[in-house]
Amino acid sequence: MILLLHTLIEAVVGLLFLFYPQAGDLVPGFGTSEGPSYDLLTKMYGLSALFLAGLSLYAYLRRTQDAVFLLLTLSLSIYHYLMILVQTIYNPDQRAALLHFLLAIFLTGQYLGRRRAAWNDHPPSIK
Repeated sequence: MILLLHTLIEAVVGLLFLFYPQAGDLVPGFGTSEGPSYDLLTKMYGLSALFLAGLSLYAYLRRTQDAVFLLLTLSLSIYHYLMILVQTIYNPDQRAALLHFLLAIFLTGQYLGRRRAAWNDHPPSIK
């Protein structure tokens, strides 16, 4: 379920940044600016968010395949932990860091839950 929520959040943010010129006003700490560089930044941010939405949707659709699920949930978790670091250092408004924190924790929970189940089914052998 967290993957569908993640897909929804990232897709909405991505579409906002791609098609709504004032989307920066809606995102905490993103700031307001104008000009071609700002437009380019918002479009790139929107495309990146849509890519992450696609990855989480793909992970949800392939949730029965352990290797795909584990790789994508771990990758998305790492991405959100790194975004927490960036948001904490460079963004004076910590609401965005909190959102990334919640997503990272829930995605890590998904990863560890599946990883633990795989370990219980096939315990690692030490030779």
